This record gives sequence, C-alpha cells and structure tokens, in this order.
Amino acid sequence: MLTFLGYTLIFLALLVSAYLVFRPEASAEPFVSTTSMVAQSAPFLLLISAFLIEATTLDLVSRYVGEGLPLLYRISAVWGSRSGPLLMWASIMGIITWVMSRDDRVDTTTIRVMHSWTALLLLISAALRPFSPAYPGSVGEISPLLQTDLMVIHPPVVFVYYSLCLATASIALSGLIRSSPSEETHASMVRWARYSFLAGTVGIGLGGLWAYTVLDWGGYWAWDPVETGSLLPWLALLAILHARARSHASRPFSYTPALGLLCGALVMHATLVTRANGVWASVHAFVGDGENELPRDPYVRVVEIIDFSAVGLEVLIYLLSVVGLLCLSVVHVLREQRTEVAERGAQSLLESNRPLAVSLLAYFAAVGLWIGSSAIMFFGLAILLLLVLGDRDDPPVHWVAMGVLLMLFSSWGWVSEWYQSLAGIAPFLLVWILPEDEKDDISWITGAMFDPKQRASRVRSFPWHLSMAFLMLTWVLLTVEIEGTNIAAHEYYGAPLISLLAIGLALYAWGDGISGRVGAMALLATAALSVLLAAYSGNFDLPGNQDQPITDSISRGDLSMFVLTWIAFAIPPTLLKLWRSSRENLPELLRGGMGPNAARVRALGTHMAHAGILLLLVGHVLTTTLVDRTDPSHFVTLERDVPTEHQGIELVFTGVEIVSSDDDGYGYGIGDGYVGVVIEARDGGEMMGTITPGMLRFDSPSGAVSARSEVDRLSGMTGDTIIILDLLQSNELLSSMILGQTDQVSEVRVTVHHLPGSHLVWAGWLLVVLGIALASITRSASDFSEDE
Repeated sequence: MLTFLGYTLIFLALLVSAYLVFRPEASAEPFVSTTSMVAQSAPFLLLISAFLIEATTLDLVSRYVGEGLPLLYRISAVWGSRSGPLLMWASIMGIITWVMSRDDRVDTTTIRVMHSWTALLLLISAALRPFSPAYPGSVGEISPLLQTDLMVIHPPVVFVYYSLCLATASIALSGLIRSSPSEETHASMVRWARYSFLAGTVGIGLGGLWAYTVLDWGGYWAWDPVETGSLLPWLALLAILHARARSHASRPFSYTPALGLLCGALVMHATLVTRANGVWASVHAFVGDGENELPRDPYVRVVEIIDFSAVGLEVLIYLLSVVGLLCLSVVHVLREQRTEVAERGAQSLLESNRPLAVSLLAYFAAVGLWIGSSAIMFFGLAILLLLVLGDRDDPPVHWVAMGVLLMLFSSWGWVSEWYQSLAGIAPFLLVWILPEDEKDDISWITGAMFDPKQRASRVRSFPWHLSMAFLMLTWVLLTVEIEGTNIAAHEYYGAPLISLLAIGLALYAWGDGISGRVGAMALLATAALSVLLAAYSGNFDLPGNQDQPITDSISRGDLSMFVLTWIAFAIPPTLLKLWRSSRENLPELLRGGMGPNAARVRALGTHMAHAGILLLLVGHVLTTTLVDRTDPSHFVTLERDVPTEHQGIELVFTGVEIVSSDDDGYGYGIGDGYVGVVIEARDGGEMMGTITPGMLRFDSPSGAVSARSEVDRLSGMTGDTIIILDLLQSNELLSSMILGQTDQVSEVRVTVHHLPGSHLVWAGWLLVVLGIALASITRSASDFSEDE
C-alpha cells in the first residue's frame, strides 16, 4: 500500500511540476501555487512518516531503521539513503518556489526554472525507487555517525542553503533568458543571495560543530571535500553581496548574474562531490557507490562511473547541470562585455586579429591537454575566450589576473608542474602586452595609499576580489584531493589571502578618518612586524605544533605569527567601529529596526559580521593552522594511577567504565553498550576535572560489531582540552568488554589536543550569523545598501 501511494505521489508531484514548467503563470493563483507546494512535498512527508512509524514494509525503512532506534534518529536515518535527501530537497524547493510565486518582484520565467529544478530532483528520486517494497530478510543498519542530534538538523539546513542558492541562480538564468539588464537582475536576486548566505553560514557552522563534537579527530574543519564543496557557493555569494562596493567599476553589477549562475553550478558541484563517493573520499559521504581505482582527474572519474543505472543517471544530471550553468555564466559575461566594447567603439582581439586569437585558444587547449586536467582546460579556455573578446586596446586586467592566478594555483596545488604553469600563463600576458598604447598609469595605487577618501572607496572591493581568488584556489586544491585532503596546502596558500582580508577589514574600519601618511606608515610597520615575528616565531610559546614545518623552509609557527599579526592589526579598529555603530544603532534595533534608519541597523550587522570573522580566524589559526593532528606528540600512553604530564596538564588514568544498554544507568538512547576510560586532569596537583573519552558499541543484525568514538573535552576559560581514544585502543577495549576482562587494562593510549582559542571559533561564528541576519533585513524600497 505504501509503495503504491508513494509512487503515486511522486508521479503527481512530477505532473504538477511539469505543468507549471509550461504554465508558470498559473502559479500566480494562490490555490495552484499552494497545491503545487503540497504535491511536491508529499513524497518526502510520506517517506519520513514511514521512517517515524518504522514501516518496515518499505525497503529503505527496513535497511536504515534498526530495532529500537530513537524517534529523532529515525529522521536522520532518512539522510542515509540516496533518495531520502533528494525528496527533502524537492520539498524545500517546492516551498521556496511557493514563496517566490507570491512575490510580485519574481517573474514567471524564474518560477518556470524553479519548477524545472524540482522536477529534476523528483525524477532522480523516482529512478532511485524510494518506495520499493522490502526484500525478505533485509535488516536495518544506520551509520553510527548519523545517530547524533546535530545530524537531525544539519542536513536540512544545508539543503535550505542549496535551495536558496538555486533560487538565486534561477533568477540569474531568467534574466539571461529575458535579456534583462544586469542591474535589474541583481536587484531581483540579491535578496535571495542574502538568505542563501545566512543559511549557508548556519549550515556550514553546524557541520563544523558536528565534526568537533562527534568525529574522533578533535577539530571543526579539515578541508574535507564535502566541507570544501559547500564553502565554494558561499564564497560566490560573498562576492555577489559586495558587488555594490566595486565603486571604481562603471557597471558594478554587470557580472553578478554570472556569479548567481556560478553559485548554482557550485551547489550542483557540491552535491556531486557528496554523492559521487569513490571520486572524493569524505567522512561526510554516506551514500557512496563509486570505486577508487579510477583516473587522476576527478571529472574523468565522474564520467567513468556514469552508466545506465539510477545512480549513473543521478551523477550525469549533476554533471550536466554544473557544466550547463558554468557555460551560461560565461555567455552572460560575454554578452555584457560585448556591450561594453561596443559602447566604447572599440574592437576585440578576435575581430582585429582572428588568426592570433584562434592560435592562442588552440595553444592553451594544447597546454591543458599537456597538464591533463579537464578543469584547468575548461576554466582557462573560458577566461582566455573572455580576454580575446574584450577590448583589444585595453584588455580586461581582471581576466589577465584571473588567468595568471589560475595557472599559479594549479602549480601550487600540484595539478601542473612549474614549467607547465608558466606555459599556461604566457597567452594571458601576451594579450595584455600586445597593445602599443601606454598602459594606464598606476596613480590609483598611490592614491589608494595616501588619499583617505580613495582608500576608503577602494577597500570596499576587497571582499569581491578576495572571495573570487579564494574560491579559485580552494576549487583547484579540491580537484587534486581525490585520495586525501592536504590541510597544510589550504592553510599555507590561503594565508596571504586571509592576511589581505584582515588588511581590508582594517582599512574599511578606518574609513577616511586616518590620514594617508599615517595609514601608509601603519601598513608598512605592520608588514615589517609580521615578517619579523614570523622569522622569530620560535621565541614564542605557541600552542600546537609550532616548530613543525609546513613547507621546506616555513614552520607552522612562522605562518601563524604572520597571519595573526595582520589579524591583530585589524581587530582594534574593527571592534571600535562595531562599538560606535552599536551605540548609534542599538536603540533603533530595539524599536524594530525597520524604520527610516533600517540601513544603519544593517550597517551594524555588517560591522558585527566583520568582528565575528576576525575572532573566528584567530581561533582557526590557534586550533587548525598550528595543529597537526597526525603528529605523534598528541598520542599519549597513560598507565593506571600514574600521573603523566602533557603540555602543562597532569593526566591520570584511574579506571574503565562499562555500561550495557540493558543497565539502568545507560545514558545513551543508541548503541548496545559503552566502554570508556576515566581520566583526571590536574594543574599543579589541583583537580581541574574528569574527562571520560570512550566508545559506543553497535551490534549489527548481520552479526558485525562496529564502534563510534565518544570524544570528551575539558572546557576552560581559554579553550578546550580534547581527549580521544586511540583507534587500536578502542578495538582492544571492545575486545576486553566482550570478554569481560576490563579490570586487566593497565594502560590506555589516547589522543590529546590542547586547543586554546577554540571558544573564539564558536563566538566568532555566532557573531557572524547574528550580523548577517541583521544585514539581511528585508528592504522596503531597495535592495542596495551603501554598506554592502
């Protein structure tokens, strides 16, 4: 019965979605729009209801809901299947489309595109057969990592983020289809970009909190492919929201619709990374079907796992969506650039010297084949095409810079050798130096340095440029992290960009209140100090592994001191700006914040987010950049009742705890037993607290036994001390638990991480979330703000 009802609901949802794709104007009628939302949500509601009532007549329920699974974790069990998250995504898309259909500012073409996305998700879900009847003998088994409270709420928030990103992309696509002016398209989509940005900040932060509290590696961010994939659309949104700050650009919004399309492409790319497991290995991927014995290029791997199965269809649709949206973003930029060239009465290089332009494109294609990266070839050709179709006499410097950075990042990320990178840089520089006219003077640089008003104006564009550079760097590194993540590479190559961000925030906080001479002297002094402190970082007592090399010549301490100097440079003016803004605007905020001074309240949110990101970055450097979690210094052997000092804290292993799920004192609603160790933490003989790291045992109906580490921490004023049971130790304790020999355990091996500054990560994240929420207040008349 449930099988028939489920597929009937999917068929009806597909039918309604297809109807509204062809008749989007019908969504203007409240009855039709509400009916479509209900129809698109009904399959997911039925599936999640089946999980809640343990309807084991369905295959998914019988395979993912074990006996006695708590009610909340029956919800998170839905995420363990391939089709469950997609039905949820379609439901969220239906709700957002319903909201958009009731907004007079959203055109019918956007509604048509949104229903098309929903229909695609429903089609993939149907192909995956979510309502198939259970097979005889099928037994339930859910991943232990999904049996956490955060896993109940984190995936839905992430899919809200993805859905809002697709809403932003749909508005951009609608503008492209209707040939709307970029300014008009930007005005329509910026509000949805703000909502996406807020949801993404919450969702990514919740994912970090889940990793910090559940995973057994003692950190919140590891540049895991799924984490990195979800960060990329966030960076694109950051650029969209700071487009107005490009005050030096004649048309500051000309490229933001392309970024909206890019945002949608990156969402589908993030989904591809998560669901094409076997291409990118990730602790966040619970739906893998791929094999690891595949080519070095991840996108070639993706193509090779596509077949005629339902999973193959799913991966194919994601890949085509990524490529299609990327191509459309290039089309939009080409259209805008052609208009700009025509308005100047100029010619492009392709028009004036077609053989040379074609030769350059063919040359770079050959370099791309030589490098062996489909991604570098695609993006390099796209950037070079935009360059040769730009003004011949005044080549767009931003495309030259982007092409050069792409090739530099490809070398840094080991995608290409240094000589291949130089060969790839050549055509971009050639187009730039070809014009015979003198290049534009660089007086704007000295003006930005010594003229306070120019400096205040120019610095507003920092987030735009830095988000694009960081997005490109992160994406390039992601393309080579198919066998494992290189955390050190992300930290090392991202450090200059983080430092530039800190400089930008400091200069923004200065405004025009600091004279040009004083500002230039402060920057030069801080630059000298950052290098000096980095060179003598060994003289400072830093947490973590400060002496460990991150490159052949630079240690983690060197890199951290360099970055921390610039962050410290930015914090005082940023906090002062926040204080002044709070004093001026908090009364307005307490009165509702939506009056004539709502823009000032949104400015308060902006300053709050700036302060939050700086606090978060300090915590990140102290807990991630400085810490190598694989270093043996974190692995400690504790003998029973023998004090062992580790980084200033005395640890004493006092005993073993065993609790069966049948015992009255069993405090877990999941698992079949718990075994842990009791460790006392002392400072100079004074008791600080008791830490009890352990593990939960899960007995599978198939007879297999698995475990999930239960991390414990001791929180202090400055940060956390985290203790994790060693994997081998966990297995030994599991064996001792089964054999009843835990009294004979005389020593344990644990992993210890002292993380001063960890509280700053979460305080900064909360401040950023609150700031973005304030800055996202709906505007009654305009979606532009001078403080974006």
